[in-house]
Amino acid sequence: MEFDTALRTTEFDAFYTFNPARLMRSTRAFVEGFPGSVLYAVKANPLPQVISTVRTAGVAGFDVASIGEALLVQAEAPGARSWFMNPAKSRRDIERAWRELGLRDFVIDCAAELDKLIEVLPTGESSLRVHVRFHSGASDALYDLNSKFGASHEETLRLLQRVAVQTAWSCGLAFHPGSQTISIEPYLTAMQTAARLIEQADARVASLDIGGGFPARYDNMPMPPPSALLRQLGEFVASSATLKRVELLCEPGRVLAYDCMSLFARVILRKDQALYCGAGIFGGLLPAQQFFQLPVRAWRGGEAIDATAGGQREFVVFGPTCDSNDRLAFPYALPDHLREGDWIEFQHVGAYSESVRCAFNGFSVDHLVTLDDHEAG
Repeated sequence: MEFDTALRTTEFDAFYTFNPARLMRSTRAFVEGFPGSVLYAVKANPLPQVISTVRTAGVAGFDVASIGEALLVQAEAPGARSWFMNPAKSRRDIERAWRELGLRDFVIDCAAELDKLIEVLPTGESSLRVHVRFHSGASDALYDLNSKFGASHEETLRLLQRVAVQTAWSCGLAFHPGSQTISIEPYLTAMQTAARLIEQADARVASLDIGGGFPARYDNMPMPPPSALLRQLGEFVASSATLKRVELLCEPGRVLAYDCMSLFARVILRKDQALYCGAGIFGGLLPAQQFFQLPVRAWRGGEAIDATAGGQREFVVFGPTCDSNDRLAFPYALPDHLREGDWIEFQHVGAYSESVRCAFNGFSVDHLVTLDDHEAG
């Protein structure tokens, strides 16, 4: 479906746009700037078009958290390498990942998970690598992931030793400072910890995965482009004799994909300063109920409305469902003359929109328009 056709239709009240050229540029820039190998975190946006685009743009492989994600990568990027970087996996999925899908890279953060790997996987297979995920310490990330995963310093050393003594597998380390980490300090602090662990371990550590969490830009979070952060990471690695010896990995998702998609939601009702539109927190705008204020633009008659004409006012924005929680967290400044039938374009929904939406109350966003690079949206 063409973009103009979608704007003029009356058959549905919400649709996505996808800009592959934008995703290609952001991914290439990140790959070129990171001093190691970049894995795309499939959970951020599992659309087949996204998988194929980031692969073309040069990612080294994919960070998968489930067999479902691994199968998606196999289907959309045949021959691409996947890393199974979820610290809590079923025995069934470990077995299938190894036997059927050929995955060689796993992560653990406790003895019980290592026990499972040793019982399920061939301990004499030297192509396997196990990363021990350690607690990375305090972070300014909006979504803290250390409360769920991460071994203590002492436990990390014990797990590395067990891998070295009980198997022929190679060892790695991993950490994750959390999603939308807004400064460089949590990465550098955790990398310093990793260097100490490598020096203290009774095992050769071959790799370090510094996770994802690289910040994206939203209206209430005007983050700079990632180039400065990546440059600091590179300088830190270059200054560390220990870290220069290991393979460096990362798992970005949000920072690559966030601005490659918009969600267009039709205004279906206006009540004074309240707008009810064709998509809400269940239909792709969950991030806008949490921490993020999305850039927005209004459309009418197939054209973007001039934001400076006719004045603006702040609106409360609701989704179409009967749930009173279906409300965006921030007010949005939109043209004062907005009315039923107009469209609101919510930009920067490329990350954690498609992957977490559902069809609650029967409302769903089922249409995707792929844009040429020169098209709006």
